[in-house]
Amino acid sequence: MARKKAAKKSSKRDPERADRYKRIAIGSAIVIGAGAVFVGAAMGVGELDRRAGEFIVPTNPSVMIDWPTDADGSIWMPINDRETLSRDLARAVQGGKALSRAPLEEAGLALMRSGWIQGTPRVRWTSDGEIEIEAQWRIPVAAVRVGTREIVIDRMRHALPLDYGIGQSNQLYFVHADARQPAIGEQWLGTDLQDGLELLFALERANLLEQVAGFDLGEAEESGTIRIITTRNSKIIWGAGPGRERPGEVPTSVKTGRLRVFYEKTGLIDGGFQYIDISGPTMTKMRAEG
Repeated sequence: MARKKAAKKSSKRDPERADRYKRIAIGSAIVIGAGAVFVGAAMGVGELDRRAGEFIVPTNPSVMIDWPTDADGSIWMPINDRETLSRDLARAVQGGKALSRAPLEEAGLALMRSGWIQGTPRVRWTSDGEIEIEAQWRIPVAAVRVGTREIVIDRMRHALPLDYGIGQSNQLYFVHADARQPAIGEQWLGTDLQDGLELLFALERANLLEQVAGFDLGEAEESGTIRIITTRNSKIIWGAGPGRERPGEVPTSVKTGRLRVFYEKTGLIDGGFQYIDISGPTMTKMRAEG
């Protein structure tokens, strides 16, 4: 019995599918080459740019940003600031050839200049000719009051591009920081602000931040002596920053323990006093007049 001849596979391809696969392949290669801009390893960038030049989009490339979210998955960055950053990135990539390196460079550098991110962003082309950006975002934790403004900072004291009137930032605040206000994206210098943030984190770990409005870092001869300002506008003298206690001061664990006792007995971390000094072995208390 004669064997049937195997059917010959068609050599024809779907032109649209083939073109899409080609775009994906080139797009992936560009990510590796363009990474040189941000991680320092370039391989065959000239050839990639030459091949990418064959693909031109009729409009400027769109930029997709992986916006920062909270634990619930909600974007926390204010809409006005998102729109401003989106406009800056759109301007940065105007006139860029699809899949070429230059728009990736411009988008990455624009994001780094914004002051919003830590480290280096990951910027790449998608197979659809769009620019996709992933970054480690700086998260607001507090504000520093300078004159009539509140400048928002992250955990590492970087000044963020968020500037509000007094009481409008919705952040715990610091007053009387020693160092001058830095440029956006730069770190705020001074051990007093660093100590203030360490105290904020210590109270956060102890679940004692709910009734805290801000921190007075002290000025002149009292610089470095931190006062906790409560939501009742009472003052709690804390002393030096956590781990930097001066002679005669009790450690952080004792201070937070005192606040915990006040809270458990009265429901207030200040114990109902207008002024209280918890820094030394003996506490000083004063109730409001009248």
